[in-house]
Amino acid sequence: MTFPQREGPGERRPVLVVGAGPVGLVLATELLAQGVPVRLIDHSAAGPVQHSRASVVWPRSLELLGRIGASEPLIELGNRLDSVQYYSDKRHLGAIEMSRLADTPYPFGVVVPQDTTEEVIRTRLAACGGEIEFGSLTGLDTSGPRPVAQVQRADGSTEEIEADWVIGADGAHSAVRRLAGIELLGTGNDVLFAIGDGPVAGDLDQHALVYCYSRSGALGIAPFGGGVYRLAISVPDWREEQGPPPELFQRFVDERSPRPGIVGELDWSTIFRARRRVAETMRAGRVFLAGDAAHVFSAAGAQGMNTGIQDAVNLAWKLAGVVRGAFEPGILDTYDSDRRLAAERIVLTTAKQTSWGLFKRRHELALRDATVRLAHRTGVLQRFGAPLMAQHDVSYRPAESLRDTLPGLTRRIRVGDRLPVFAAHADPQPGAERWPSIDPARLTLLLWAGERQDATWLATCESVSTAAPDGVPVRDISAWPGFTPLLGTTPRALVVRPDGHVAAIVAPEPAAVRTALRRAGSSFLAGGTVQAPEVPDTPAARLTALAVPSARTADEAEELAS
Repeated sequence: MTFPQREGPGERRPVLVVGAGPVGLVLATELLAQGVPVRLIDHSAAGPVQHSRASVVWPRSLELLGRIGASEPLIELGNRLDSVQYYSDKRHLGAIEMSRLADTPYPFGVVVPQDTTEEVIRTRLAACGGEIEFGSLTGLDTSGPRPVAQVQRADGSTEEIEADWVIGADGAHSAVRRLAGIELLGTGNDVLFAIGDGPVAGDLDQHALVYCYSRSGALGIAPFGGGVYRLAISVPDWREEQGPPPELFQRFVDERSPRPGIVGELDWSTIFRARRRVAETMRAGRVFLAGDAAHVFSAAGAQGMNTGIQDAVNLAWKLAGVVRGAFEPGILDTYDSDRRLAAERIVLTTAKQTSWGLFKRRHELALRDATVRLAHRTGVLQRFGAPLMAQHDVSYRPAESLRDTLPGLTRRIRVGDRLPVFAAHADPQPGAERWPSIDPARLTLLLWAGERQDATWLATCESVSTAAPDGVPVRDISAWPGFTPLLGTTPRALVVRPDGHVAAIVAPEPAAVRTALRRAGSSFLAGGTVQAPEVPDTPAARLTALAVPSARTADEAEELAS
C-alpha cells in the first residue's frame, strides 16, 4: 500500500534521505533548517555507528557544520590538529601548518571519532524537529512522475514512500545507487590498509597528523587526545577474518614512526580497501547521490567524510531553494557538475598521496623525498598544501576538465571560488564576525568599492540596493580588511551562493546585478513572495523561517524574464 505524503493540492511530499551517517544527517538537518519536510531512514536507527573510519574534520567542513550549529560541539569533544607532518625513514621531510590558515574561523582540523560526529549532528537534527526512522530500502520505482521507495521495517512489514526527491547517502554499497541504475566508475588497483584505534604510550605528537613513509610502506598516525590514536598502515595482503592485531601495528610503528610508541589493546581494528571510484552521475532525475554513495577513494588525507559534507550542503541549499520557489529547478543540474568534478579531483590527489607512500625503488624514494623537502623550503607545500588539505581550494569554476579547477598562482578570486564569508541558520558562528556574513539559504549580493569609498561609491551602493529584488541581502564589504588581495582595486559586485562560493562577479550596476542574479538561478516572481512551507510554531522553526526572493514589481519580473 502506498501512503502519499500529501492528500491535497496545498500539501507537499517530503524529501526522502536514505542513510543516517554524517552526510545524510547534515543533509536532513540543512533541509529542515530551511523548512523543507524530510524523512530520514537508516537500516540501523538505534544510534551512531561505532568503530567507523572517518576521524578528521577539516576546516571547510567545520565552516559548513557551523551553519547548523555543529562545529563548536565537535571542537569541544575532539582534539585539535595544528599540522600535517611528513617523514621518510624517520627523517623529517616537511609540514603543512593548518594553524597558519588566515581566512577561516577554524585554522585547524579536529580529530574526533565518527560516532561522536554523528551524535553531535543527531542532536542538531532533533533540534530542527527531525528524527531517524528504521528502514532498509528494498525497491525504488522511478518510472512515474515521482519516485516511490519501498522500505522494509524491523518487524518485516513494508511501506511505500512517494517523495518529491530521493537522496542516497547510504554509503559505498548504496542501495539507492544500485536501484537507480547508476554505475560507479574508476580505474586503478585497490590498496589495503589496516586501521585501528587504541592507546599508544610514548612521545607521539599530540596535535599533528603524521605520515611516515618507508620502503616497506606507509604509516599514518592521528591523535584523538588522551593518548589514544588512529593508526593506519599499508599492508600487502590480508586474508584473516579477524581484524589486524596490536602486534601488527606495533611492528610498523617500530619500523616507520619517527618517535617510539607502545601500542596497547586496540578498541577496534579492520581492513580498509582503498578504491578510486566516482559515480557516472550524481543525479538521475529526482534521485541524487551524496557521500560514499557517489564516490570512494583512498583514506590518505582523511578527505572522505569531508567531501561528503560538502556534497550535503551543496545539494541542500539548491534543493531547498527549488522546493520553496526561491531558485529555478535548473539549478539542480549544477549539483552534479559541481560535485562530481570536485570528487574526481580528490580521487586523483588522494591516489597520488597513497602511491607516494608505496614507493619502493631507490630512485622513486629519492625523488619523492627531494620534492617534498624542496616544496617545504620554498613555501610551496604550505601555499598549496594547506588549502588542499583544508578543502578550501575546492572551486566550482566553469570547467571542462580537472585542469580548469586547479588553483591559480595568485589569490585573486574567480567565479566558482570559495570566498571567506560565513553563514548560519540560527546563531552566528563563533569567530566568524571577522568576515562578512551571508544568507544561508539565498543568494547574497556583496559590493566592493576597490580603491575609493567616496560619495560616488555610496551613491552606487544605494542604486544597486534599491534595484535588488526583495529578499536578496545586499552588503557593502569595502571596509573589511584582507579582501584587497582577493578582489583587487576595481569596484565589483559579487553574487555569492549560500555556501560561500562566488556565483558571479559583475560591475556594480543595477542591470548587470539583476542579470547576474537571474543567471545564478534566482526565481523572481511578480505579486509578492513565494509561500514558504508550513512549519511548527517552535523556537527552532521561528529561527529558520526564511523569506523568499521575489520581484519588486510585475514590470521588473517581465524585464528579468526577457
